[in-house]
Amino acid sequence: MDFQCWGISHKSTSLEVREKFALNKEEIDKTIASLKLRGAFNNGILLSTCNRTEFYSFCQRAQIKKIDKLLIDSLNSNFSLRKNDQYLFSGQDAFIHLLKVMTGIDSMIVGEPDIFGQAKKSFLNSKSFGFLNSELEGIFTGAIKLSKSLRTEAKLSKNPVSIASVVFDEISTDSQKVLIIGAGDVGKALTIRLVKKKIKVYVFNRTKKKIADIETKSLSEINKYTLDADNIIIAASSKKPFLKLENLQRNKNKLKIFDLAIPRNLEESINKHPNISLVSLDELSAKIAKNLEGRKTEVLKAENLISEFAAKEFAALKNKKASDVKQKNLRGKLSEIKKVALENAEKNIQRGMSQREVIKKLADEINAKDSYQISKIIEEISRSTRR
Repeated sequence: MDFQCWGISHKSTSLEVREKFALNKEEIDKTIASLKLRGAFNNGILLSTCNRTEFYSFCQRAQIKKIDKLLIDSLNSNFSLRKNDQYLFSGQDAFIHLLKVMTGIDSMIVGEPDIFGQAKKSFLNSKSFGFLNSELEGIFTGAIKLSKSLRTEAKLSKNPVSIASVVFDEISTDSQKVLIIGAGDVGKALTIRLVKKKIKVYVFNRTKKKIADIETKSLSEINKYTLDADNIIIAASSKKPFLKLENLQRNKNKLKIFDLAIPRNLEESINKHPNISLVSLDELSAKIAKNLEGRKTEVLKAENLISEFAAKEFAALKNKKASDVKQKNLRGKLSEIKKVALENAEKNIQRGMSQREVIKKLADEINAKDSYQISKIIEEISRSTRR
């Protein structure tokens, strides 16, 4: 048994494959319930974002190798996943990968802060399902604490770049009307930036919100505003498209649509229209790559810190579990020693032994046996530390 990680991400897998594994909260909950019911895993953390889907568990490596098929089954899908599309990490390597994910240096936008919160939410979600064991909980708790320090130490949180900032840079300063579908983190950040630039912006959302003094509109109203828009950003997921080509063809402007949804919200055929250009998340990658060039120093420092601390921290977390088990066993043995010693003392009283002798014999017996058990534990810990 060891700490295991299975995953797919923008680094290893195409958008066409990733979007099939993009799970919303309801689907994540359903998948966890399915895994528990099947009994394939008794612990696990399922992380799903626009650029990665990963499953972490404290289990056998043979178990984690089957997770792709179990996930596909739970989604009632019939496609298969190539080996080259996925990755597996075990033990310390899995811990190092988790730290890279949590610090954001494995993200498409290097150092982005959102992934830390998403990983933490996934951890708390599994905890609410009772889908954690002490080993997995200890490792993730340690990773959360350590990655916070690493982000601060490597200055990854300073001047963070985000999807919102990359899209904003792609919107022309003479833009007249921008529609944003979705008032989540990306939609909110974009709205604030556009308002500051005095660009007319309309935000559509499932629920009413207020961002930068702008009241969001119902999703059902989108088509009323597409006629003269010059930029549309889709920053929300939906099983059905928010926009149809027939609603966009009436627009005589050059229209740029950013489909940031995973799975994608619009069909690629829209891109064939002479007045419409459709930009997917992966197509922003060339622009995003410049972010890495500008953050090489911070990334290198974060990688060096992870290399320096990961082995020591992972060993400490695993040893803590082993130490906790030893302490629990020791407490059990000491309790048994006390019980047997008291039974012997009662027998000695019944035999007529003096009270003073009974007490002395009781103390000597407990002291000798306790000392032996404690010395055994110290020797085991010492051997483990030397290894």
